[in-house]
Amino acid sequence: MLMLRKPSSEQLHGALELWKDAPLSYQARLLEKGGHGFIVDEHAVRLGSGEEVWRATCEALDMWRMFPEWAEVARLEIKGQEPGQIVAMVTRIGGLWWVNPCRILRRCDSERTHGFVYGTLPEHAECGEEMFCMEKRADGSVWYVIRAFSRPRHWMTWLAFPLARWWQCRFVRDSQVRMKEVAA
Repeated sequence: MLMLRKPSSEQLHGALELWKDAPLSYQARLLEKGGHGFIVDEHAVRLGSGEEVWRATCEALDMWRMFPEWAEVARLEIKGQEPGQIVAMVTRIGGLWWVNPCRILRRCDSERTHGFVYGTLPEHAECGEEMFCMEKRADGSVWYVIRAFSRPRHWMTWLAFPLARWWQCRFVRDSQVRMKEVAA
């Protein structure tokens, strides 16, 4: 969803409510089945090791602190990511305000993982799935992992594809920096 002005809290709340029953903007469970015609990205960064780093980074993930400062996360629920929950990333790009809604699809929690997967809704500039996950590896190291299948959905995203890819890479880089700050 594109806007000329930054959406108010009331506008965002109303949009999140409207999107509760919206379908996903694609058919398959991409992270499980793969996706022909989608760009596959996987980024992992080591944040440290030990239980203190693990707990701090898992908590930060639950509080959406992995999102860069330039991207606001609009949501109805304050903490966590539960399946069915609707969220939207709100950011200003090229003088326009982009509101990109997603639905939390599932949790990725085990003894060694903590995270979630979300999928895009039709109003999102992109189409696909993304996973944000903390991983505790056998050596005790703690890693922040982002996996995604995506492709442009909005005509402006198709038209400015190299710029859209640059923004995706910037998001990953800035997200990794945020999580490194948490672990420090």
